[in-house]
Amino acid sequence: MTILSLQHFNLPIAPDGDKLAREFYVDLLGFEEIERPESIRHRSGGWFSVGSVNLHLTVQGPFVANKVGHPAFVVDDIIKLTQHLRDAGYEVSEDPTFIGFLRRTTHDPFGNRVELMQPEDMVQHKL
Repeated sequence: MTILSLQHFNLPIAPDGDKLAREFYVDLLGFEEIERPESIRHRSGGWFSVGSVNLHLTVQGPFVANKVGHPAFVVDDIIKLTQHLRDAGYEVSEDPTFIGFLRRTTHDPFGNRVELMQPEDMVQHKL
């Protein structure tokens, strides 16, 4: 048996958090909302995709942010994205380089940890 790929991951969002989720994941990170199967279209939250990365957001009540388990997105311009997030009022920490990747960490509007990574050899200049 061999795992071939990651199909999706799921993060919790707070009740009534759909709008905030779209503002963060679509407007800031560049995901596109995709249609969910008919059987779950009535639920809050949503399904999102960018390239081969699929993200499902599910309302969790009582809500508890995922501060340890987290997605690590490989991005093409970590410097520009870091500034974009800071301009939108999000705190972004500058983490140590990790296995050849420049890293940053932020949190979505619900407090879920989100890691951003770019291969060091693709970075034009560091912050």
